[in-house]
Amino acid sequence: MYEYTFITIPINRRRDGLSFDIDYRDEIREQAAKGWEFVQAISLEAHARPRLDLVFKRKASS
Repeated sequence: MYEYTFITIPINRRRDGLSFDIDYRDEIREQAAKGWEFVQAISLEAHARPRLDLVFKRKASS
C-alpha cells in the first residue's frame, strides 16, 4: 500500500505568461528529502484560481 500527499502551488497569470509563487523544483527536492517520491504534476491553469498540484507517494507504514 502507498500513501499519497499533494502540494498545491498557486499560478499567477501575467501579461507575459504564467509564473509560480514558489519554485516547484525546490518543493520536489524538499519532499524527496522527506522520503516522498514525485509521481505527477497536474496543471489546473484554466481554473478560476489557477494552480499546479504536485503528487507524491511513499510506502505506507504498517
